[in-house]
Amino acid sequence: MIAIAPAATDRPVLLTLSADYAAIERVRRGVQSEFVLLRCATVRQALDALAASRPAGVLLSATDGEGARTAPFVLQLRALCGQVPVIAMLRRAESLSPAALALIGVAPTGVVTVEDLDLPSVMRGLTGRVWRTDFVATVWPLLEGDVPRPLRPMLRYALTRAGEPLRVQDIADALGVDRKTLWRRCRAHGMQNVRALTRWCRLLAAAHALRTQPGAVDSIAEDLAFASPTAMRNAIRRYLRLTPTALRASGGEQLACAAFRAWMQRKAPPPVVTLGDVA
Repeated sequence: MIAIAPAATDRPVLLTLSADYAAIERVRRGVQSEFVLLRCATVRQALDALAASRPAGVLLSATDGEGARTAPFVLQLRALCGQVPVIAMLRRAESLSPAALALIGVAPTGVVTVEDLDLPSVMRGLTGRVWRTDFVATVWPLLEGDVPRPLRPMLRYALTRAGEPLRVQDIADALGVDRKTLWRRCRAHGMQNVRALTRWCRLLAAAHALRTQPGAVDSIAEDLAFASPTAMRNAIRRYLRLTPTALRASGGEQLACAAFRAWMQRKAPPPVVTLGDVA
C-alpha cells in the first residue's frame, strides 16, 4: 500500500519502504509535523514513487513486503536522485541476515535498531542531512559556472560542510592533496586564502537557513556552529551590508550568491576580516 499525502504542502517527503507497519506507524507519529510520509510496502511501489517525485529522505527495512532485498533499491535511488539521505531500519533478530548485511553494505546514511528506535534523534539527524542536501543542491548551480575549475572541488566540499567548523586540513584530506596545494590554487586565482572560501560558504549557509527556516537568528547561528549569534550578524553585515532580517526578506542565498560571484570577479572589494569574527 502507498499512502500519498495531499499535494498542497511545502513539507519535504520522507519515503518509507517497509512492511514493518508498527515501526512505520511510530515514524508517522513522530515526523508528521516535519515530513510528509510516503509509505511503500514493496520495491516496485517505491520505484513508482520515485518516478513521480524525489524524496528528501528514505527510511527502509532490509526486505520489502514481498521478501525482496532493498539494498539494490538504494543503488537505484542514488542513480536517479543523487545522495538522498537513507536510514536503514533493522530488527535485532535480522541484524546479521544476508539482507541486512547487504543493506549495510551499500553504506546508508545511518542505521537504527527498531527495538531501540530513538525517533527524535533519528529525525534530528535526518532533518539536518536533508537540509544540507537541499542547501548544496540549491546553491551549487548558482555558483558553479563562475568558479574557476581548479577551485570547484574545494568549494563543493566546503559547501557540504558549511554548517560546521571546517579546517583547511579537513578539505585537503577530503580532496587527497596537501594544504600547500590548496593555498597555491587559491592564490593562482586571486583568492586571499582557503579560509576566505570557507567563510563565504558558511555565510551562504546562513543565508539559505534564513530563507528556509522560520527559526530565530540565534538558533540558526547555533545550528551552523558560529561562535555566537553576534558573530553571524557581524559576518552578514560585513559581507552583505544587511541585517539577518533584511537578508531573509531579500531572497536569502540568491542575494548572497550574487555577492559571492561579484567578490570572486573582483567587482566588489574583498571584505576586511578580523580574527574571531567568524568561527
